[in-house]
Amino acid sequence: MFISLIANSCISFTGIYFISKILNLDTKYEHVQNILIGVLSGLLGIFLITQGVVFDDVVKIDFRFLVLILLGFYRLVSPLIIAATIISIYRFSYGIDFPSIVACIAIFTIVIGIILTYNIVSLEKRLYQFGLTLNVLTCLIAWGAIYISGGLNEYAATAASLVAIISFPVGLLITVLNIDLYLIHHRVKEYKISAETDHLTGLANRRAWEMQMKKVKEHYATCNVLIIDIDYFKQINDQYGHANGDEILKQFAELLHRETRDHDIKARIGGEEFGILIPMLSQVEVIKVAERIRSSISKHEFELLDQQKIHISVSIGIANGKSEHLREMVHLADDCLYQAKNSGRNRTYIHENVEYVQ
Repeated sequence: MFISLIANSCISFTGIYFISKILNLDTKYEHVQNILIGVLSGLLGIFLITQGVVFDDVVKIDFRFLVLILLGFYRLVSPLIIAATIISIYRFSYGIDFPSIVACIAIFTIVIGIILTYNIVSLEKRLYQFGLTLNVLTCLIAWGAIYISGGLNEYAATAASLVAIISFPVGLLITVLNIDLYLIHHRVKEYKISAETDHLTGLANRRAWEMQMKKVKEHYATCNVLIIDIDYFKQINDQYGHANGDEILKQFAELLHRETRDHDIKARIGGEEFGILIPMLSQVEVIKVAERIRSSISKHEFELLDQQKIHISVSIGIANGKSEHLREMVHLADDCLYQAKNSGRNRTYIHENVEYVQ
């Protein structure tokens, strides 16, 4: 029996490892990912039930609850509930009796307990302590469930203790593994963000701008390119200093965020030059967007470090057309920008070449 329990522990460890890899995938379909994780965790729980070991013909013991520790570590709610529901439904397929009811109550008690630990502020950034807390909580509830369903006798107590003795270190090992995966994933994510972000404005940098153009070509049939330049920015730096110039750029970036959609791609592509990729808008619509941006900036009071307020203006070049011509459109928008500047600044100019216009 001991060998069987060790084998089940290894199965738990392997299954949970693969689920944790899915957990650490970056995807924009978060709801689908959560459902998939919940279902896979539930199926792993079912498999562990089927591989359970009968102890002295008194109680069947398994490690179904270890999958809940994994989901709890990542502070998930919906996958926890999905997995618990699947496991409980399967457990009732053996028959609705006292042990089944106790087992299902124990599963959802673990779920509730795990969710409550999310609110413990002192554990929020202490991954090891948080993992240890989840393991202790889960093992205690599982021990109680096995002891109660086994008949509150010596055999049931022995079986419950055996499960706790084996599952607790396995749970800790799972926690340590997931802490490593979690930290590696977040470091990679931080490095990626750092490599693709302009640290002054928080917008995408030139490198990210180039990468996003490739994605736009793949996902959108049409796109608009806006190239924006702050008028007389060198004079602002000369008159107010570079620190105030940087402050203007930060506030300018915040305005761009407010005046565009979340999925529009905004980047700082030069010192005071910015680019925006706006997919799937008509020429008329994108001109309205550009004019709204230009007007908002000209009306906005930019606050310097000494609380002095100044006004600035921008010139905008626009190219509108098929995404397959995106690189050509960037050059055309850049040409339009210079025409806007040469025409007096604080204005927009759109390219009218029919080869690229929708």
